[in-house]
Amino acid sequence: MRRPRLRFRSLRTKLGVLYAGLFALALLAIAGVVQVVVEATAHRHTTAELATSGAIFDRLWADRERSLAESAQILASDFGFRSAVASGDRDTIASALASLKTRAHVQAAMVVDLDGAVVGADGPLAAVAAELPFALAPGRRDAVSVADGRAYRFVVSPILAPTEIGWVVFALRLDGAEMRALERLSAIPLTATVLHRRNGRWAAIGGEIPPDASVDALVARAASDRRPATLSLRDGRALAVAKPLAGPSGSAEAAVLIRYPLRLALAQFRPLQIGIGFAGVAGLVLVLLGSGRLALGLTRPIAALDRAARELGEGARTELAVEGEDEIARLAESFNRMSAGIVERERRIAHMTFHDALTGLPNRAALRQAVEQAVARALRAGERAALLCIDLDGLQGVNDTLGHPAGDEMLRRIAASLAELAPDGTVARIGGDEFAILLSGAVSPDRPRQLAQAVLDRLREPIRVEGQLVTTGVGIGVAVAPGDGGDADELLKNADLALHRANADGRSAFRFFEPALDAAARARRELELDLRAALADGQFSLDYQPIVDLGSDRIGGFEALLRWRHPVRGLVSPAEFVPVAEETGLIVAIGEWVMHEACRAAASWPAPVRVAVNVSALQFRHGGLAATITQALAGSGLDPRRLEVEITESVFLDGDGPVAKLLHSLRALGVRVALDDFGTGFSSLSYLRAFPFDKIKIDRSFVIAVARDDGAAAIVNAIVALALALGMDTTAEGVEEVAQLNTLRAQGCGSIQGYLFSRPVGGDQVEALLGRRLARAA
Repeated sequence: MRRPRLRFRSLRTKLGVLYAGLFALALLAIAGVVQVVVEATAHRHTTAELATSGAIFDRLWADRERSLAESAQILASDFGFRSAVASGDRDTIASALASLKTRAHVQAAMVVDLDGAVVGADGPLAAVAAELPFALAPGRRDAVSVADGRAYRFVVSPILAPTEIGWVVFALRLDGAEMRALERLSAIPLTATVLHRRNGRWAAIGGEIPPDASVDALVARAASDRRPATLSLRDGRALAVAKPLAGPSGSAEAAVLIRYPLRLALAQFRPLQIGIGFAGVAGLVLVLLGSGRLALGLTRPIAALDRAARELGEGARTELAVEGEDEIARLAESFNRMSAGIVERERRIAHMTFHDALTGLPNRAALRQAVEQAVARALRAGERAALLCIDLDGLQGVNDTLGHPAGDEMLRRIAASLAELAPDGTVARIGGDEFAILLSGAVSPDRPRQLAQAVLDRLREPIRVEGQLVTTGVGIGVAVAPGDGGDADELLKNADLALHRANADGRSAFRFFEPALDAAARARRELELDLRAALADGQFSLDYQPIVDLGSDRIGGFEALLRWRHPVRGLVSPAEFVPVAEETGLIVAIGEWVMHEACRAAASWPAPVRVAVNVSALQFRHGGLAATITQALAGSGLDPRRLEVEITESVFLDGDGPVAKLLHSLRALGVRVALDDFGTGFSSLSYLRAFPFDKIKIDRSFVIAVARDDGAAAIVNAIVALALALGMDTTAEGVEEVAQLNTLRAQGCGSIQGYLFSRPVGGDQVEALLGRRLARAA
């Protein structure tokens, strides 16, 4: 049976129905395309915002941990606080923790000692804190745990004195306030919720998200894959990401769920959908006259929008032509604004990546790229590329006296001066007080030298900052490619080596790189590595040189002298390795070993005999010297009155106030303090006023000529007289001749030290020397 065909009595009706049907189909097709594009765009936009919010949360999480750890470390570094923890002074600890809790904006600040006792909190928080330091894996210092039905973030920081004697523990509640702070950082209205595991299922602590299999799967997958997923929750479908929060054992006890409802993601595109519907109704009325044009007008901008969105997603800058004032035109305008905003943000990020925020100059990363290009062109075209590394001296003093804004203004003025002096080069700021100038292309052979001298001359002139005239010193290192480096790293390294030589030779100087500098740097690096191994492998030992009391002609003490017997180098001179140890900071650990070893050895000597130990200026700046001495005395059982600490005037370079305070605390223990190498510096007499030393050691440069040079004899006589007037002992160093001894004895010197009596001996030979008298040597 044949199906009946629809017949029209009028061609107009037939065409009308046909065009209306075609238009309806086209409208449906367009609506479908728009819906797909809208959903895809909304999904991409929401996914990107979720990923960004997750990254922001990670950064905030790490920043908060670092901030809390630094706050705890400041408190843990306080000598009084460490003493309170070591002595169990709960009132002092509680007072310090109350202040720290207010400053750090946390719910609880606690101290946990080595026995697990907690000060600063009680109840469930204290129970978790007591176990936390012992449960965390090495290297971890924070964990999230549920206590009393609430999720808390715990941050742990050790208390060192210098060994570990306890921990400062912060407890920060992960409540609604913390989540709202995260939500406000997003460009879209996200919702952040804290989940915790209960009976193996994940649910919101507040109950707004009940246990759900899709939530469990998302949290389980988040440990390795942070891509958003679609969840069907009580309040509708939503895109969500989860961040597991590791507990004390490493497994997650809580998690943060960040979600965005799909209805909100699609709501911003609702006007477009409504507009297309109205356009379709109007098109049905005017189908015979404008269906083709309307169809074209609808599909072309949508296709262009889809194409532009894909290009933008691939990183290409694109802009839509805005035609008309309808919804599609407004969408095109919004898209153009979004595209321009993305490009502007990328431009700012790129500028920040390669430029210094304070001076606007290229930074180290930009300089390295420029050096790479300059060296490559120099090798290719047979040209030169010269790099000048500039190190300023005096910035810290400006910051300390006039404030950091003044220091910033000084840096900006110096940057402007360097740019003015090197219009043919690239000026960069590569560190706090370090600049660099790159010359490339047709560089004349004498241009680097001329520029270095011009920089020295300009920076010798005082700079007016905050109404004050300030001066700065400068050191400059110069390396020229291709001779001084065939790549960027080598040229930068060699310029830095030349800068170190300029600084070593004195401020306001410039030096060109020489191959010997590289060899010396490698040798110094090898020596540094050997020093670290020596400390770990026990290659150090102590020799002891007698100090003879001229009143009794017997040994009154010994000076401990550090010796390094390397398995390959043999006996390494202290003049060779001690400066390297001081530059690298290893002298602090080495000095601590020397102090413990010297006290241990001296404890076995007869009671009147003292031991003298040299202390580096760096040990004073480190801040743990008093604790080191106290521990060495306690561990060895040595009477503090038998320990003598020898210092030089270099310890006063950072100011005599803190040094005098420390020295007074040592004398309060009974430890004697001696000023070594007296007379060789510029301010020795002023230091005698700042601190009443127990002893002055006369430098061997005066003692050598004391018997044959009237001037040297007069200086020694004046030092001895000054010491006697101030109630201080004197020791003459480097006594090798009988004539020197007789002169020193006649002038009233209290004790001598030198080869005339004995060279330094090992610890096993000390006992044999104790019964020896000076008369036999003289």
